[in-house]
Amino acid sequence: MARIILYTGKGGVGKTSITASTAALMAEMGGKRTLVISTDPAHSLSDVLAMDIGPEIKEVDTNLYAQEISVNDAINHHWQELKGYLTGLFQSQGGLDPVSAEEIATLRV
Repeated sequence: MARIILYTGKGGVGKTSITASTAALMAEMGGKRTLVISTDPAHSLSDVLAMDIGPEIKEVDTNLYAQEISVNDAINHHWQELKGYLTGLFQSQGGLDPVSAEEIATLRV
């Protein structure tokens, strides 16, 4: 059985430290493969684990793995798929014609 534990809260309260400690304890005591993921743009998980983690899953210790996900990179990588989904959604749910739906689905930064 897989378990997911999420830590949320205001910045600077120790979420990353507690998360990394919990993951290490679960990997060691539970004997199960444990993955700790950070979506924090600051990526302080690398600092806490004292090693470069990055966007790919990396083995940290026995049964312990880590990953730092970049939301911006994920959006850029999957943008065409996401844009297609949004265009279809705007057409079917919003009643827009295909050209208008595609225009609205295009983010302008």
